[in-house]
Amino acid sequence: MIIGLEISSDFGHFSHPATIYSSLTYPVPPKTTVMGMLGAIMGESDYLFLNDIRYACIVKNLDGKKNFCFNGIKDALKELNLEKAGNGFGKNRKQFYRELLINPRYEIYVDLSGLEKSRADKLLALLEEGKSMYQLYMGINFCLATYKFLGVFSAEGKKADSANIDSIVPLSSDFAIEVGKNYADVRFATTIGGGRIFGGFSDFLVETSGKSIFCKNIEYSEVNGQKIVFV
Repeated sequence: MIIGLEISSDFGHFSHPATIYSSLTYPVPPKTTVMGMLGAIMGESDYLFLNDIRYACIVKNLDGKKNFCFNGIKDALKELNLEKAGNGFGKNRKQFYRELLINPRYEIYVDLSGLEKSRADKLLALLEEGKSMYQLYMGINFCLATYKFLGVFSAEGKKADSANIDSIVPLSSDFAIEVGKNYADVRFATTIGGGRIFGGFSDFLVETSGKSIFCKNIEYSEVNGQKIVFV
């Protein structure tokens, strides 16, 4: 079973999993982020069972990136109270910059065939009702996100001498760089274990303006009229 989602937000930030305060963002949500989003919809804080999914990501809109300055306070949540606020609490403030995506919108297709049927059915029921048990974020908690359920689809596997692929593709693909398109290569995790240990790091090519990627000798799936590669 393949489900489709359109996820959008005013801002987004997908930081590198090896860092806590990363100033840079991936241009697309990694598989582990999509796992977290689906876990939020299902109300599952422990979503490691979603390692078995495959996903494809299409950039529908991305109005570039900008750096924003944030104020951080050491031990803010632990120490915050009115008494300390009146006694100069916050003197340990630290400013840091973070790169944010502007108006990101993605079309995400998820292959649930490796998922236990009861869990796949639970997810599908929530999606069909437009519900989410937890708030969705576009990467981090001040980038609130919404989703639109596109439906359930079947996939037709194809192999072609050449094709224009709508989704991100493995960097090892036989792709061609075309004039008028914007490319970025990224390396991110495809699995997550207990204790937030990330693994399965792979390299991918992204066309950040929402245009297709021309590939030769490519195996892909056609889903909902889109030519995509599941990873």
